[in-house]
Amino acid sequence: MIGGRGSSEEIDCRIVYVGPPGGGKSTTLRAVHDLLDPTARGGLLAPTRADGSTPFMDLLSVQLGELSGRRLRLQLMTAPGEPGRDAVRRTILTGADGLVFVADSAAPRLRANEEALAALRLDLDALDQDPVPIVFQYNKRDLPEALPLEELERVLNPAGQPFFASIAERGEGVVDPLTEVSERLIRALA
Repeated sequence: MIGGRGSSEEIDCRIVYVGPPGGGKSTTLRAVHDLLDPTARGGLLAPTRADGSTPFMDLLSVQLGELSGRRLRLQLMTAPGEPGRDAVRRTILTGADGLVFVADSAAPRLRANEEALAALRLDLDALDQDPVPIVFQYNKRDLPEALPLEELERVLNPAGQPFFASIAERGEGVVDPLTEVSERLIRALA
């Protein structure tokens, strides 16, 4: 059920950023935080290890205004992509209302993207949740070894879900996937 959390005065929707380790999920969330109006967002909870990885998740709360007289809030979270972190990832995915799959565009990382997508499918099957909107964010488009978007689409997104190119380190293309999945959630809530 989309937006099933919250009080009678508020609708909470959870959007989870998933993908391979090192693909740019945390970088994307930091960029989104920096680009949003400070009055519409909370602080960014983003603990990191010495190697720059995320031990559990990143979290950002965003106020979108009102829908049917109720405040609409998005809880943006990242889920770990490392193999062996299935239990943590499934905990974060429980009750997800929308997903942004952040893929690493580098050719040597294609297999890691495929493995992360396969793990996501297993997680969602194990959780037995209703289908949730998903959009694809092809990150690191500035790398010389970035695969053509057509190749990424063929391998990762044969169903033709919405996709966006990004360079999260520069804050480029990170708001569009969030906007798309948010609009899909709002249409489902209306």
